[in-house]
Amino acid sequence: MTGPDIALAALSDREYARALDLVQRFRAGSVALLQRYLEVDSDVAESLLLRMSQETTLVRRMPDGLFLFVGETIGQELEALQGFAREVLAALQSDRVDADHLRAAAARYGLTPPS
Repeated sequence: MTGPDIALAALSDREYARALDLVQRFRAGSVALLQRYLEVDSDVAESLLLRMSQETTLVRRMPDGLFLFVGETIGQELEALQGFAREVLAALQSDRVDADHLRAAAARYGLTPPS
């Protein structure tokens, strides 16, 4: 990586961190919000929001195009549900659905009720 590439990557990461901070502060994000506060064009704002929704469990894209900050607790619950869903789908794909395996997977992801 060249010096200018490193500088560009660092700038991009700072911009991403600022964008994530804004979405967290406002509990939601939109292209217009990032454009206004970060003074970036709409393509950059949208790519930052999409990156947040893809790389974290903290930000979710809603059907209306708004990006919602769901917070750590809900983000962790979503991550657990997604992990469990991946295991269920893998079991269905392999046509080897085993109730004990799925119960164990639910326990691994913290989805079983307290004893």
